[in-house]
Amino acid sequence: MNSQQPHLPPAGHRPLPILAALLPLILFLEVMLLLGGTRLTAARVLAHEQIGEAMHFFSLSPVFILHATGLVVLAVLLSWHVLTGERWRIQPLEPAMLLLEGCIAAAPLLAAAAFFGTMWDTALGPQPAITPTSTLDAIAVAIGAGLSEELLFRMAGVAAVLWLLVDVLRVKQTTGLIVAVLVTAAAFTLYHDPAEMSPGAVAFVAAAGLYLGGLYVMRGFAVAVVAHAGYDAVVLVAAATS
Repeated sequence: MNSQQPHLPPAGHRPLPILAALLPLILFLEVMLLLGGTRLTAARVLAHEQIGEAMHFFSLSPVFILHATGLVVLAVLLSWHVLTGERWRIQPLEPAMLLLEGCIAAAPLLAAAAFFGTMWDTALGPQPAITPTSTLDAIAVAIGAGLSEELLFRMAGVAAVLWLLVDVLRVKQTTGLIVAVLVTAAAFTLYHDPAEMSPGAVAFVAAAGLYLGGLYVMRGFAVAVVAHAGYDAVVLVAAATS
């Protein structure tokens, strides 16, 4: 009888470690939304609002709609885990390592913002009209933007492009992944209203879209979310405290 454990994908590509890593961020965001309601800046992050609007289709109460991003992320990851048939067990260090990797992965975004001359001016999530009023609010905005935009553009967007190219058109997997990263990076850039940004800011957001797409494909959803949220947190906390 073979007693060896089956080979598992890396932690960044398994739903349970991803969920464990992101759960503290989700809980922080949901507590802030619960306390601040729709008055909180994080409740007005565009991608978060759009996910909530999509939930109207299910005739959910306003409370569920306010917390739509966290609930959808939890539902997707839990459903994914159930479908894998894996045990409800993770290595204790896996979530911590994903969080650490995501924090480290935020550094190139900060460096790119400095290179393109947009440091402290360009956040990847909130619109310019909504400026956080406190450090906690800024962190909530950063987490809300990271979760909602990575859910829309990387998890859903990459999956949709891959389905069309690989499953329907029978394109090679590697080619499909490259095209998916390019397409979602372009969509990510357009989503941030490039007509209202400087050329340097447009170049930075486009580069960030490519970088986050590559992170998602190679290192997984949790690392992309934490990198995105980490960058936004640095920029927005600086704005809120200046």
